[in-house]
Amino acid sequence: MIRDFAQLSCNYDQRPKKAKEPTPVALNVNDAITGLEHFTTKDPSVIRIKRSGLYFIIAAPQIGRKRGNTSRYVDVWMRKNGEDIPNSNIRANLYHGTSKDVIVNQSMIPLFREDEIQIMMSVEVAGEGLGLECIKPKGEPVIPSIILSMRMVEEYDELLEEQIFQ
Repeated sequence: MIRDFAQLSCNYDQRPKKAKEPTPVALNVNDAITGLEHFTTKDPSVIRIKRSGLYFIIAAPQIGRKRGNTSRYVDVWMRKNGEDIPNSNIRANLYHGTSKDVIVNQSMIPLFREDEIQIMMSVEVAGEGLGLECIKPKGEPVIPSIILSMRMVEEYDELLEEQIFQ
């Protein structure tokens, strides 16, 4: 049986306009998806769980910066049902205006039917072009501003789910 999974990405830049403010990360391309719900137009940041289970999630944002010479950071974390997931934040520093990097955020988490997952970000300062960057090299595939992969590792049976929800 194929376990629920998704491979989602975004093909445009995402640069928060306000410093240190949580900003949802959009995923506007469903590269492959089954058993999960993701709307690229209604709210492209939300992934809805259709079947309860243990999920492995990897988010790999391509971070970048347009200007500046002082070290600045970008934070990326996960949110479940509108609440930040503890211990899920990662931080990367960009040192100058041409800095770019891919950072990896991963989690193994129990999720239940109708739970919603989002990737969030914030930047240390606004106005320097900090954020997620989509790169379009000539003659090569697009480098998405983020690639997210998630897969159900183990499905929860109905009895276990009923015990957890009581």
